[in-house]
Amino acid sequence: MPLPRTENLLDALAGSLEDATADGDATRVYLAVLRMAAPSRELLLAQGITAADLDAALAVLGARGLVSVGPSGALDVPPPLASIPQHALALERRATQVRAAAHELTQVYYNARTRTRDPDTGVRVLHDLDELAAQTNQIVAEARVGIKILRAMTVRTRHVLDAPLASHREPTVSADGHVLAMRAVWDSRVLELTGTTEALAARVEGGEVQRFLARVPLSLVIVDDSACVVEWSAQGKEGPCGILLRIGGMVEAAHVAFERSWELATPLARGGVTPDLAPRDTSILRLLAAGVPDASIARQTGVSQRTVERRIRSIMDRLSAETRFQAGVQAVHRGWL
Repeated sequence: MPLPRTENLLDALAGSLEDATADGDATRVYLAVLRMAAPSRELLLAQGITAADLDAALAVLGARGLVSVGPSGALDVPPPLASIPQHALALERRATQVRAAAHELTQVYYNARTRTRDPDTGVRVLHDLDELAAQTNQIVAEARVGIKILRAMTVRTRHVLDAPLASHREPTVSADGHVLAMRAVWDSRVLELTGTTEALAARVEGGEVQRFLARVPLSLVIVDDSACVVEWSAQGKEGPCGILLRIGGMVEAAHVAFERSWELATPLARGGVTPDLAPRDTSILRLLAAGVPDASIARQTGVSQRTVERRIRSIMDRLSAETRFQAGVQAVHRGWL
């Protein structure tokens, strides 16, 4: 059973496959009409193109805005510099849709091939990343109210962040079409990975509310009150990498673990200035409270690590904090975060 948003992408995929069958004839016809001062259907037929092939090629060219057929059979051909850039933009949009379809359809593929869950236990061991991804997407497809996510620094987390930006921006919707509430606590170490900032920002566009916490021990994906995937995948480690839970007590315990992590985690606001701090110090404080190391803070704020260390010490002194954790707590209490 395809995921709901996958169904919306199938038209783009089907269109790209169908167009491929007519590309050869369409290219031949287009080159022919460019060489004609007054192109017409009759002249093209006279060159040995069959009526069936010509009609199919003209339909493709018409859909792409490269050629239009008049009532008398005369062909109107816009200058290529006017029509081809528009066609290129359409191809880029379709390519984005097809890439997103490939990502989602892969999950459909694995959904059909994963092992059957034992209905008597409500617990299913997930043996590899493919099965983990398939089962996660399956329970997300069942969601009716909302999803809570705890993301540790695991192989699966890296795979999630590496997905196309278009798929991150796509809101997660229920089977009946309404947008689901999404809250996520991310291990702050993900901020050190290349390209993470763009992926996280795209997920915010898609409706995800994010906080960050240092050293998240494992990943959870919790759907309503019905199911939870627990995950601990590690590079090069063999054996099971997760479990699917459908036992009420265990799912409830996962909710408690998530909410506790949510309370401890820190939002990583984008933009804005606190009334008591300079803009750069505000950025440093947000990253510090999220558990980001000094070297990464320096890279993200564009200053030296020594400057970061000096500014952090100054911020901690102003907050009367002895530790970085205390600084984050005091900043929240003062309304700086």
